Amino acid sequence: MLSTTLKSCLNWSIWYDAPMNLYEVISKLSPDLEQSPIINALWLEGSWATGKNNHESDIDVWMDVEDGKFAESIDIFRTALERIGKIDWEDSRGVYSENPKLQKHTFHLEGFPLKQRIELDLQEHSRKFVFNKDEHIIMVIFDKNNSINWNT
Repeated sequence: MLSTTLKSCLNWSIWYDAPMNLYEVISKLSPDLEQSPIINALWLEGSWATGKNNHESDIDVWMDVEDGKFAESIDIFRTALERIGKIDWEDSRGVYSENPKLQKHTFHLEGFPLKQRIELDLQEHSRKFVFNKDEHIIMVIFDKNNSINWNT
């Protein structure tokens, strides 16, 4: 079995000890999120979705949640994340758009480089955002009820 340090080097091509990368963190907590009746979909945007991530990349996570359930959804995400690692800090930007209603919350896990943050954005289910395949690259983790829609 490979040591944690060697696994980290293979994953990130850098020399420090970390148990997993941010994508692995999200993959590990996603089953807990998928079980929640108020979380409809989970996807990645940004460098992890495009494959252009590097050892300094944060991870842009999006959740489609039932209307009025931002705080409860963040609590569910936090609880799942705490099962994986110690959160050494978090910050909330709060609701940054009213129409459509969007909220941002940032987490950082102990042992990860400072720039490697989990940027969690939430949208209310009623947003009904439609992605355009010519403009958007996302990585769908789960979509329980066709919340993620595409316009070709």
